[in-house]
Amino acid sequence: MDPKPFDALIVPESWKSGGTQLDRIDSVLRVAEPLLGVDRPRGGRAFIRRQPGGRLFITADPRDTLSFPVGHPREGRPRYTWTPAVDGSERGVLVEEARHA
Repeated sequence: MDPKPFDALIVPESWKSGGTQLDRIDSVLRVAEPLLGVDRPRGGRAFIRRQPGGRLFITADPRDTLSFPVGHPREGRPRYTWTPAVDGSERGVLVEEARHA
């Protein structure tokens, strides 16, 4: 299997649709999981975290954070390099230091 081209997504909350909270979550995951290489039939899943400014941070690891944690030598610095996409999302690739943390 080819490696996925990015490790995280940031999408606008406006991508959510549906009448219930579960419907809205699923509407985002239906788009995000294939882009992140998540294979739900094999037990994989993506995790959504709300961010300021009406954005959703989505990764395949529930422990992922946007910035390095307190106490880390790179504390507060971004863990990803972000590239904007034409659809309004941003595609994130972990910086080298985050791949080994």
